[in-house]
Amino acid sequence: MPASPLFNQHLEHQACFTTVNDWQMPLHYGAPKAEYQALRHGFGLIDLSSRGLIRVEGQDRQRFLNAMLSNNTAALELGQGCYATFLNPKGHMVTDLVVYADEASYLLEVEAHVVPTFLEAIDFFVISEDVTFAVETEKWAALGVQGPKAPDALVAVSGQESVRDLAPYGNQSCRIEGHDVWIARRSYTRQPGYLLLVDPAAAETVWTTIRQQGEAFEGRAVGLEALDTLRIESGTPRFGVDMTEATIPIEANLQDAISYTKGCYVGQEVIARVDARGHVNRQLVGLLLGPTGLPEAGAKIFSPDREVGWITSATQSPTMQQTIALGYVRREALEPGTALQVRTDAGEIPAMVSALPFGEG
Repeated sequence: MPASPLFNQHLEHQACFTTVNDWQMPLHYGAPKAEYQALRHGFGLIDLSSRGLIRVEGQDRQRFLNAMLSNNTAALELGQGCYATFLNPKGHMVTDLVVYADEASYLLEVEAHVVPTFLEAIDFFVISEDVTFAVETEKWAALGVQGPKAPDALVAVSGQESVRDLAPYGNQSCRIEGHDVWIARRSYTRQPGYLLLVDPAAAETVWTTIRQQGEAFEGRAVGLEALDTLRIESGTPRFGVDMTEATIPIEANLQDAISYTKGCYVGQEVIARVDARGHVNRQLVGLLLGPTGLPEAGAKIFSPDREVGWITSATQSPTMQQTIALGYVRREALEPGTALQVRTDAGEIPAMVSALPFGEG
């Protein structure tokens, strides 16, 4: 099982661990409510070393990758990035990913468990192109700084005001406590946020510096439990949880990952047909479930006696003060306010369709 470079730090601060993508990662540090509030009002410092990282190099990398992915990666310049998907010829997802452009390469960020599947699938299309893919997941310690005061905290520790002005997925290098740090504007909850990559040998120093100096910005170390609650509240689907190999990206509201003007890519014909039709048969929505327990993933959704969908993620939301969930429902049940029922092993739960993000619309 891979070990985070920050594992000893987590032990020292009495983390409760969970397994993510075969990595042991902090679920919380004994105060999940306070960690949630830090993400909401200050910032959370999160170990994201379980994220998958792949370096793409070679003279044909730009042309090849643009012909593979759903977004326009050919337009990316040094220090820019974009969100995209890689599809099979039937328009179903192999994975979603973020593409970061470097001077002589691309860095791809994906779920770590998808890396082998992604590499096998994309290698099928490499014929004579000069393009290579190298896994760099364990080459870096990955840190997340997420929350409304994340820009203030990173400007304070790096001395780089330009960090504040990075566009989404934009990236640059800076130094923190004498160590080189790569910073990208990357949100996992639709709030301000960053992904930092640092040499594992420097990870503890950078982590401790941000943690200590970040106290002035209501920051603290945060586990994946609080991050996942904010993710669900924001309506952000996660591959392997809310999206699978059976998902068409439009079903998961991934319009930002798709260019409708760049031309051909793998699965493009299916996406174009769906766009021309103007709708999908099912779509990811929010569900308000009241003061109930958490329904299990896969729990069926009914309206009233007809099955119309299923649950993918659920959490107790401090902001909404009730249980909320993400799930897929058929298009006749998409309208916010639609009354549904979720059938679980413990019984039937009344549910109401909500706009996403929760609390808006």
